[in-house]
Amino acid sequence: MTFGYPETLWYLTALPPVGIVLILVVRRSLRTIQRFTGDYQRKDVVATHVVRYFILSVLFTGTFVALIFALAEPSWGDRMVEDERRGVEIAFVIDVSNSMRAEDVDPSRLARARSVARTVAGRIPDSRTAVVIFKGAATVLVPMTEDQVSFDLAMSNLSGALITTAGTNLRDGLSAALDQFPAGSPRHRLIVLFTDGEELQESVDGLADRIRTAEIPILVVQTGTAGGATIPVSSGDVIRDSDGNPVIAGVDEAVLRRIADLSNGALYRISDSGVTQALYDDIRRYSGDDAEVLFRRSGESRYHLFVLLALIFLCGSVVVQSVPWGRQRGVE
Repeated sequence: MTFGYPETLWYLTALPPVGIVLILVVRRSLRTIQRFTGDYQRKDVVATHVVRYFILSVLFTGTFVALIFALAEPSWGDRMVEDERRGVEIAFVIDVSNSMRAEDVDPSRLARARSVARTVAGRIPDSRTAVVIFKGAATVLVPMTEDQVSFDLAMSNLSGALITTAGTNLRDGLSAALDQFPAGSPRHRLIVLFTDGEELQESVDGLADRIRTAEIPILVVQTGTAGGATIPVSSGDVIRDSDGNPVIAGVDEAVLRRIADLSNGALYRISDSGVTQALYDDIRRYSGDDAEVLFRRSGESRYHLFVLLALIFLCGSVVVQSVPWGRQRGVE
């Protein structure tokens, strides 16, 4: 059995205090009965009251539990559901760390990545896109949407200054991207990753299992050259190490290729003149131009059974309260 809203089951923790309250009410009513009935009636009246209240308590508890289970949307068993897969959802994941300011591609790694992403997204009709940037942490600039204006606005303002945490945390970036895909969507799904691969090894090791199980191809665009370049800063100088030497931002193609292979994706070099067309062609190939009919297994929702059970318990409590218990026992 699985639940659509398992957090609803926390309401079951209210059962013990409710039970204590019911016991206290019974004890109080018994003391009242003993005070106002004669000795010859007391035994029958108390027994009748205890039995009646016990049955009502069981029915009330059953109604409460059944309704909670119904709200949790339980399901069991499988059924085949037909889906028509048409269109594509693309999460653009863009590295905005300091190394992306390197200018070994014109005008810079980040600016070139922004240009390629905007061109590709603009050429794919009826697509839904999301924008995630990452540095030492990840930020979702645009959740999955069909609004091209929001996408273009995010791309226009793309900058490393949007995240203050230093580093290159691909784990958070890809995790945030995977979270943007709505559950149950019949569209094809793709992630387009722009990064130079520097300092990503630890993140890739921690993400390997999730990349495999997600079954979402990652199209990795290597945003740098093998020779690398220095990283300019606003003062006109370049970033230097502790010894005063210029820091050279390189690329780690082996790590990027591993990401592509783990996800059954592909690797591209942004320095190649035909990278935009190649990326566009592969997105069309992965997503397909025509509708595709797929069948998937889906759990059979059973919440209505618990609603019915709650109604039975509720009707039972009405019947119990309507029965003239006292007359049947000859005490009224």
